[in-house]
Amino acid sequence: MNRLLELLNDSVWHFAVSRVKFGIGAADEVGYDIKSLGVKKVLLVTDESIMKSGVVDIVTSSLDEQKIEYHIWDRAEPEPSLKSVLECIGYAKKIEPEGFISIGGGSVMDTAKIVDLIITHGGDVLDYIAPPTGKGKPPEGPLKPHIAIPTTSGTGSETSPAAVVNLVEQKLKAGISHHFLRPTLAILDPRMTVTCPPRITASAGMDALSHAIGSYTTRRFDQKPKPKTPLERPAYAGRTPLTDIFSSEAIKIIASYLRRAVYHPKDLEARAGMQIGSFYAAVAFTNAGVLPDHAISYPIGGRYRTPHGLTVAVLLLAVMEFCLPSDYNRFADVARFLGEDVEGTSIFEAAHKSIEAVKRLEKDIGVPSGLEALGIKEEDIPVLAKETLKEQRLLACSPRPITEEDIKQILRSAMKNW
Repeated sequence: MNRLLELLNDSVWHFAVSRVKFGIGAADEVGYDIKSLGVKKVLLVTDESIMKSGVVDIVTSSLDEQKIEYHIWDRAEPEPSLKSVLECIGYAKKIEPEGFISIGGGSVMDTAKIVDLIITHGGDVLDYIAPPTGKGKPPEGPLKPHIAIPTTSGTGSETSPAAVVNLVEQKLKAGISHHFLRPTLAILDPRMTVTCPPRITASAGMDALSHAIGSYTTRRFDQKPKPKTPLERPAYAGRTPLTDIFSSEAIKIIASYLRRAVYHPKDLEARAGMQIGSFYAAVAFTNAGVLPDHAISYPIGGRYRTPHGLTVAVLLLAVMEFCLPSDYNRFADVARFLGEDVEGTSIFEAAHKSIEAVKRLEKDIGVPSGLEALGIKEEDIPVLAKETLKEQRLLACSPRPITEEDIKQILRSAMKNW
């Protein structure tokens, strides 16, 4: 039997991460960085609120110093719709950039990734979206250079191989995932995040925590089916000893700094801590995968246009409860990483403390009390569960088998968390 499992399950794991530059003042060097990549004309992708904040000026000053030609697209949408992405693609085709710089949250960075993909390799966006929604076509090769400069700490898009787009007409969010989508360089400068409002800081921070907890408790790489060819091994390939290092540290760091970042926005130490914690979580989850909260959040976001971070946050408690029996020891570790005193308690009790710790954190930073508070209606649970099943790229990471009925129960539990 063991020999049979060896033949059926994977025995190889990979690890990938974008090159990263970190520190106060790192964004001042972007002109040198893009020039070193051989780029003379760049499309800078951002949104209107980031433009108004003034942080884009830090980047454009550096580009001016190095005499880099740049064009700005500042109409990226939160939770970007296919329409907005297509508009940016149209603009990019007119200016024919040699590279991209994204300044913003995950929505901005994802927009830049998809535009880079289409400008480099052509085709339609749906060609590359994962089945059954799209054709799942892989990129033919590397994309044009892309420097990602996050202004929030949470999505991890600066090192992620995925990009998400909102298919408004289908009331569904869908993803494109491939190693070539990882940005060439991630620039983490704490100054770029100090204008992020408390509510978004909390939302993004919980997204990062869900990445960290999810990647630590997801299925091990050798518990997943062996791909037919090495090229078919998914980006989210299961946890490994290396991803454990990043995910465990991310949980500790986020637990230490998220409250401070929310309530003291100009605390650069807290902002720097959250950037590192978010990046570590992203490194872990983009190699290991996540829990089902992310898959379930896609149809909710598609139907209700709810912010991804908040949606994941209100789902996380119910999803942890569902996944707990898969490995009580792992969740007991999570409780310890979150600062819980579990000495003298059983593994079962210690594991449940991880859920209580997350709930207390969510209350402290003002996360809504459940899906009900986000306007989700109970009568939509059956259709949300059915649509979640389309997100097999993410559901495949679940540490225990998950059915449509399981998803319905998670949604019911998450309607009101306290």
